[in-house]
Amino acid sequence: MPAPTCVPPACADLTALPRLFSPLIAELMGAFCHTRRLAALAQDEQCTAEYQMAARSVIHHVLEGWQHQTGGHGTIDDLLLQPRRTRPAGGPPVHAADSPVAREHRIAS
Repeated sequence: MPAPTCVPPACADLTALPRLFSPLIAELMGAFCHTRRLAALAQDEQCTAEYQMAARSVIHHVLEGWQHQTGGHGTIDDLLLQPRRTRPAGGPPVHAADSPVAREHRIAS
């Protein structure tokens, strides 16, 4: 029987990054690393009620931090909605994946 393979921790990718982030942003990037596999795992498992409960708890913590960052004025929409982008006349479509935030996440993933 072959030995089980070891899966590296999700935040192992962050150890290669220089320490440019504050503790707050480092923690948020750690959450990003830990959650990026959720879509793939959700294809193999069905636990809707538990997923919803846990996801709401995670979102609650993220929103609570955002409200502290914005003096109590931040909303969930600030975190979920991207400004609508328009295509320059005659130019290629602009995709959300080409935003600076998306490019930054590609570096971390």
